[in-house]
This record gives sequence, C-alpha cells and structure tokens, in this order.
Amino acid sequence: MQTAGSVSILQTVLLNAGGPAETSAGLLPLKVLARRARPADCTARGELPTAEEPLLLLPQVSLVNTDPGEVTLTRQGVLESKRWMEAQRAQAFKETRGLGDGNERNALYKEIRWYATKAEELEDHLERHFLPQHGPEQFLSPRVFFVSPLFGVRSRTQLRKKHVELELPTTHGKSAIQYMGPELRQSDGLVFLTLVHMLRDVQVGTAVTLQPKEVCMALFGRYDGNSRHQLREHIQRLQQGLLVFETFSVQMCLRFDYPKTGCWTVALDKKIIEIFRHSPATWIALRGRLALPDGLATWLYAYVYAQTRLIPMQLTTLCKLCGSDAGEKAFGNRLRVALKLLATHGVIDTGWSVGNGEVRWRKPLKSQ
Repeated sequence: MQTAGSVSILQTVLLNAGGPAETSAGLLPLKVLARRARPADCTARGELPTAEEPLLLLPQVSLVNTDPGEVTLTRQGVLESKRWMEAQRAQAFKETRGLGDGNERNALYKEIRWYATKAEELEDHLERHFLPQHGPEQFLSPRVFFVSPLFGVRSRTQLRKKHVELELPTTHGKSAIQYMGPELRQSDGLVFLTLVHMLRDVQVGTAVTLQPKEVCMALFGRYDGNSRHQLREHIQRLQQGLLVFETFSVQMCLRFDYPKTGCWTVALDKKIIEIFRHSPATWIALRGRLALPDGLATWLYAYVYAQTRLIPMQLTTLCKLCGSDAGEKAFGNRLRVALKLLATHGVIDTGWSVGNGEVRWRKPLKSQ
C-alpha cells in the first residue's frame, strides 16, 4: 500500500482532539509519516518457492484520498500515531521525577492522562474501522464463507443464476445472515479474498486504486481482454451481492470504478467488519489457495482450514455444503480428484478414503 505525502501525526490528532499544544519544555515535536507498507510476499501459482526463486507479489494499492492529514486511514498511520502518543506519555512521566507538588507537576499529569486517552482511542479505532489483521502470506475470511455454499462449486459450463438466496450458518447465539444476489462461485471467492487482502491495512470504506493488469497477472497468470473482462465481472458480482443481517445489510464490495484505461477504484463496505463479529475470522495460506484450481479442491482447502479436526461425512452432506448439484457418483469421482490434490499439498493426510457414500479423512498428524 502506498500513501502520498508526509503526515504530521501530532498536528492531525491535536486538530481532531483539541489536546495540549505545549509542554513545560515548549512546543511538542512533530513526527512525520512517509513510509510505504511492506509489500505482500506470495506466489501466484505452484509450490512454495525455494530460496533462489523470486516471489511474485500480489499488487499493492494506493489511497485515492491523498490528504496528508488523514493519518488514520492506514493501519500503519494509526500504529505510528499510537506509538508516538505512548512515547510522549513516557517522556512526560520522566519529567515528573524530582518535581514537588505544584502547577508544573499537575500540568504534566494532565498531559499524561491526555496521551493515555488518545492512545486508547487509536487502539479502539483499529478495532472498529480495520479488518482483522493478517499477514502478507495469508488470506482472511469469516469462517461462515468457508463452510457454506456462498462461493459454490459448479461446472463452468453451467449458466450462473441471476439471483439466489442463501441462509448462512452463524455462531450459536448470533443472528442469522442471509445472502441475496447473483450466484457466486469459487472464482468469485478468490477475488473477494484478494480484495480483502489488498485492502487489509486501510480503513474500511476507504477508496483505493489498483492496476487491473497486475491483479490479472497475479490471479490468472495472464493479461488480455478476456482476463480483464473476467476480473471486472467478478468484482461486479461481489458489488451486487448483499449480506442481510437483522438490522442492516452489507455489500461485498461497496465501490467499483473501472475506466477503460488506467487504474480501477474499489472500496469495501464500512459494515463489512460486522461479519467478523458474527462469524470468527479464519486464515488460510495464500500460496496454497493460489496453487489449486478453482472448484471443489479450493472449497475443500478452505473448509479444512476452518475445522479443528475432520470427521467422516456423508457425500450428500458435503455435496450440499459446497453448493454442487452433481449426482452422488459424479460428485464422488470429483471428490477423489480433489482429495488427492489436497493430500499432495499436505492439507490432509494421505490415508483418506471415499466409499459407501461417505468420506473418511483427517488432517496430517502434525496438524492435529
């Protein structure tokens, strides 16, 4: 992620909070932010790279709003601000040493309380306005997306349904979530994971720009008219998809501008954080997901990550969970192919079996 211009953290916080502008030692120093976040390390396809192989990076995004005063739009900016507040609080504590009771000591303690309050507010800002943190080698999603037919498994030859309605399972005690919108498949799920990954360190609702060529190359391994059109359709479907809660609704992608030339602009719905409050966050390995072909293998890959352990399952149950409409025999054959892939990648133990209408499997012993 790139941020434009330099940012005076203290100036921004003081303008917004009306805090003290001076200490007993004079004006407080200004700290400048002008750093880029570390790019995400990942490969687009294939096995984990060796030490000699270069990493193919998922593309970075740039903020549309380049106002240098908007320091809280990035996770890095908030953390830098919080660290600065904590450092000033510690310095003020040092200055109280040796001071007797009096106006100067009371003024310093007032500053200490102010800095502590501002640091707590910044921590709260991270909780309320940023997605759960995940690293450059990870994809992140609410668990419910990985254990439901939201991003279903269907043949590419089958036409997509223009409108579906799904009841998504939620944690016990949480209100129900309903999906309404165009049929979504595993390829749409990959684009959703990618958008969440690329926007993970910006405040939700903040517009960013991306290079469609770089995203196409990272996800599809090519860039041409077809791949560009494919990416656009994926994001448009996400934009049309609606997650309906008891008292509000959330778009899976809030904003999407796609001019014929130049950068595209996207933004996530501010309320998307609420999904993680209804369903716990689940992390999966970015490179592992990209190494598999979209379909049953990728749905199972995420499903396995979302489970503490694997138990025997009826094929009909698994078929319904992943959204497949294949017959039992056809689904069983596709399942065998997918499980073989997962075992090859070390996601499940090699001792899996499919027979008598059920699958028996387990995670690798080292993962139990």
